[in-house]
Amino acid sequence: MGSCVDEKDVLAEARALCRDNLVKQTMLDNKLATSFGLRVCFSVEIPLIARRAGYSAVLMNLEHTPMGIDAVRDISVSCLNVGITPMVVVPTGEAQWISRCLDAGAQAIIVPHVNTVEEAQTCVNAAKYPPLGRRSLTMVQPMMQYASHILYQIVSDVVNDAVQILPMIETTEGLANVEAIAAVPGVDALLIGCADLSVELGIGGNYDASEFHEALGKIASAAQKASVDGRRVFVGLGGMEMRPDLIQYFAKRYSNIRYVRFTMAGRDVSMLAAGMSRQVASMKEISATL
Repeated sequence: MGSCVDEKDVLAEARALCRDNLVKQTMLDNKLATSFGLRVCFSVEIPLIARRAGYSAVLMNLEHTPMGIDAVRDISVSCLNVGITPMVVVPTGEAQWISRCLDAGAQAIIVPHVNTVEEAQTCVNAAKYPPLGRRSLTMVQPMMQYASHILYQIVSDVVNDAVQILPMIETTEGLANVEAIAAVPGVDALLIGCADLSVELGIGGNYDASEFHEALGKIASAAQKASVDGRRVFVGLGGMEMRPDLIQYFAKRYSNIRYVRFTMAGRDVSMLAAGMSRQVASMKEISATL
């Protein structure tokens, strides 16, 4: 009896140590989680600014930027300290990318171009500890505040619950296999690569096209079908931040898409460019009066 009580105490301690995943909690609260993407500003100060602005996550993109693992670690730890989710887009679904980013402090991993069940399972294997996956266990990690005294199995269970893996559906092959991909245990959400998927569908960038809406309906239905026995599989939108009207439509009004609860919501370079343009325009107006 005493050992059972002790184990419950240790589990409670582990949960208290583990940093909350704001993206996951926002989704579970049936609200829309948002991320701020980094393309040029790899500063540990960004998470503080993003958190104050109201974002749910800071998104580090290793697929399309020269960011290195040291920057991932520093920014992830900064995120954990201010209570915002460190999220990383990895170049591939292999363990050397996924597990290293998680060990560095990331809480959510986005994997591009996941087309098959086997690829989805590879992602889960790299992201989740046994029995869900095959991630190699390290006792000292930022998400657990570097605690090293808690039993392996308890750490595994607590961290597995906090970590999210999001395969990207952005090809016609992935779309054809989406139901089986969503059904893989350990997959937490399906992230739609809107630009790439629209190109694959032959409607490049036309998010109003019926083909695009039908594809999203199929993805959402797959997430809904996989959400059984207490499991929730969500849907996210990538690259649609310039169409908030459609984000609202897919998240709220389209009956088949009631699982859309995450969206990328801007990145540093586009916001800097827009802000600079506005400021310079106002100065030029003054200059024109001289």
